[in-house]
Amino acid sequence: MRLREKGKTDGEPVTMGWDEAQAALAAGTHEVAEGGGTDALLGLPEEQRGDANGSGDQGGDQGKQGGDNFDATTRPELETLASERGIDVSEAKTKADVIEALRAAR
Repeated sequence: MRLREKGKTDGEPVTMGWDEAQAALAAGTHEVAEGGGTDALLGLPEEQRGDANGSGDQGGDQGKQGGDNFDATTRPELETLASERGIDVSEAKTKADVIEALRAAR
């Protein structure tokens, strides 16, 4: 995910792995870098956001993805997320298969 240190709009965005980025967002030290397009939280007021780890209900009509943003996430990141959630994706042949398993487990 592309994040920027909170309050530094002129700062260079940094790329972080999923877990590290979620921890930084939850701690309030970073914010999603505009233009990164990699986070469902982009542009939403805090009261409309889901939980920081993305496992909660995003609510509302957020289209086919349901606000999960899995399509913009790499396959290794998706596999790590599946493992953290206890979802077996060992039989998945493609990234789409991993995404399907993650979405089906909701």
